[in-house]
Amino acid sequence: MQDVLMMSRGRAGAVSAVALSVAVGLAGLWWTVDALPEAKEGSDPAGVLALLPSLVGVVLGGWGAWAGVRALQGQRTAPVIAEKLAGRVAEAEGEQYQQLLGSGRAAPDGRIDLAFTATATGVSGSRADGTLEGIADYYRSLRPGRMIITGTPSDRRAGGDAGTGKTVLALALILGLAIDRSPQDPVPVRLTAASWPGSDIRDWLRSHLTDVYRLSRREATRLVAANLVLPVIDGLDEMDPGTNPGYRSRAAALLGRINQFGHGGAHCPVVVTCRHAHYQALVEAEAEPRIVAHLVVARVDAARAHGYLSQRVAGTERSRTRWHSVLSALDAVAAGPPGTVLPEHILLAETLDTPWRLTLAATVFQERIADGRYLRDPADLLVLAADGHLYEYLLDHYIGASVAAPHRGADDTSRPSTSIPPGLDAEVTWRRLAFLARYLNDNSGSGDGSPRCAAGRALSSTDLVLHELWPLGGKHRTRWTERILAGVTPLFLLGILWLLGPQRIGLVQIVIFILFFCFAIFFRPAWPKPRRISLGHLRAPAGRRAFMLGSMVGFAIGSPVFFILAEAEGGQLQSSLVIGLSFGFAIGLAIGLARGLVIKHEYVGGTPRYLIRMDLTAAVVFGPVAAVGVMLMYRLVLDLVFHFVGDGAAHSDTYVTDFLEVSLGVGLVIGGFIFSIPVAGGPASLRYFAFILHVYRKLPWRLGRFLDACYELGILRVSGTAWQFRHRELQDHLATRPSPPFRSWPPPHS
Repeated sequence: MQDVLMMSRGRAGAVSAVALSVAVGLAGLWWTVDALPEAKEGSDPAGVLALLPSLVGVVLGGWGAWAGVRALQGQRTAPVIAEKLAGRVAEAEGEQYQQLLGSGRAAPDGRIDLAFTATATGVSGSRADGTLEGIADYYRSLRPGRMIITGTPSDRRAGGDAGTGKTVLALALILGLAIDRSPQDPVPVRLTAASWPGSDIRDWLRSHLTDVYRLSRREATRLVAANLVLPVIDGLDEMDPGTNPGYRSRAAALLGRINQFGHGGAHCPVVVTCRHAHYQALVEAEAEPRIVAHLVVARVDAARAHGYLSQRVAGTERSRTRWHSVLSALDAVAAGPPGTVLPEHILLAETLDTPWRLTLAATVFQERIADGRYLRDPADLLVLAADGHLYEYLLDHYIGASVAAPHRGADDTSRPSTSIPPGLDAEVTWRRLAFLARYLNDNSGSGDGSPRCAAGRALSSTDLVLHELWPLGGKHRTRWTERILAGVTPLFLLGILWLLGPQRIGLVQIVIFILFFCFAIFFRPAWPKPRRISLGHLRAPAGRRAFMLGSMVGFAIGSPVFFILAEAEGGQLQSSLVIGLSFGFAIGLAIGLARGLVIKHEYVGGTPRYLIRMDLTAAVVFGPVAAVGVMLMYRLVLDLVFHFVGDGAAHSDTYVTDFLEVSLGVGLVIGGFIFSIPVAGGPASLRYFAFILHVYRKLPWRLGRFLDACYELGILRVSGTAWQFRHRELQDHLATRPSPPFRSWPPPHS
């Protein structure tokens, strides 16, 4: 179906190009027939006669350029596109992998070679076990490559298998497959399950590739059709509230789409991560995939926990002495029979049996005060574990320890410094993140399992995207605030026009102003996408198509509008035609360049906060450029009118001057609304600013910088163009605690 739509669009573009070519030829022929008899006696008619061949040459040259573009497009085969995509995936996901391993750039390195066991249903080549280091080789042996990754549940905790390293294992798989791949292997692409729009897997992949990885629609369609994309769907358990999704849940619907994801009667490969309890509930509801290898990530045993802490926080003689009690307890659990090990040692090993909890312990108990002394004694881990309060204690102190991590003592040179905004306070950071966590949890819906929606879209329960957080400020209030801000622009431009000469404002100008004012108020996109200026976009097929389409539309609209305006001002037919064609060409060129240079897609490879910055940059750049371009065209039109009409017309000078003076305001209005001058901002940045106006008491003005600082500290992680909480349990913990309970948990030993 998608291929048929693409072909239809291609045919529509060809028909439009043919129609434009015929219109240009007929216009040139009409000009020649009309102007030749009126040529002054004794003048050379060659200039008039040369117009039609020139137009024909322009049309033929345009068709030749189009043919060359089509030939270049054919050279961009699916394997070539896949190779480029694999590099982007490796770069983006590699940074996330290191971030999850170290829990922030301010934390030391540490790594656990997670072990897993596997069972297979209808899958050949599956082994019984493996480790994180060999996950890519294990996956390559599966036929078909369908895999579910869950953790090993714990009977002692309500969290089940939370924090066992499912996402880390999935990222290790993505990097292994993306870096070491053959041209025939699919490129692994990670998708967040909670962001599934309800479509089939191929449509979801196409949208993700265009929105996140900047591929054109044609390239994304070509890749997906060639089965060169491996979807890695992370967080199936985050799609529905509760721990018991039923047959009609969103997770079950997504698994149904996965069952239908095939090609030529064979199942296409796919990887899914999910909590064990959620997946078992789907199995009992008979909604699980029929052909799949089920990997269960083992919990971290005492020996691996000992190795992790030794590498991360006990690498020197002094630090080993400080962590001696914890390391000895883990050694005792790893070496001795259960009957000979102290109960508090067993409880400690059972509490720190996931990578997430080990990361919490290493971060919290490495916190220092201003003079370099450690704030807590690792021996307190044994006391807290015996009391059953260790995990809650770690969550309560994690944000404070992360914020304090860059403020190290002079003797601590093992950790690199990070760029943290001045004045970042642990209590304020907690309150802001708790406010966002509460919003995300509310989006997951009530007991009926249906998520909250706004403007026809289900709100994410995991992703923090700056220009998509606007429902937090009020679904209707934020959009009406944006409309009011957008309406300021035509009022501002009308004031400029009034200062230039109130006597020049006629009925035509008032009508145009009202139309643009209504457009600014009522025709705002429900979910605007950020725009980004890319000078290289015109070299891409999608950029050239956007340039041609924008130029045609701008010329088709601008020419008749300015022709009618010229006629309404009492101009001659020939001068009005010159004005209409000239301004139509200028507006068409401007719109074409704007559409060809500005990309309305997301961006991967940088921090998500640059989306708003790039969108605002596009508005700031193209606003003045549009205004200056319109004013420069005035002189060109003036020269053209005097050239063709001549100085003999008694009213020509006055007519042209009056018309250009009136057109100054009209041109500014058109240029401003086409390119979004700085007063209004880009569509995404304007929506973001309207949102901030409603939540400035709860969130900082520079929200992107704040979230980026939390990412640097390891409190948040990045998935594509969104921030997410480092772990879902951290999000749930903050959502129920609007204020930090630091004072309620003093260290057991001062």
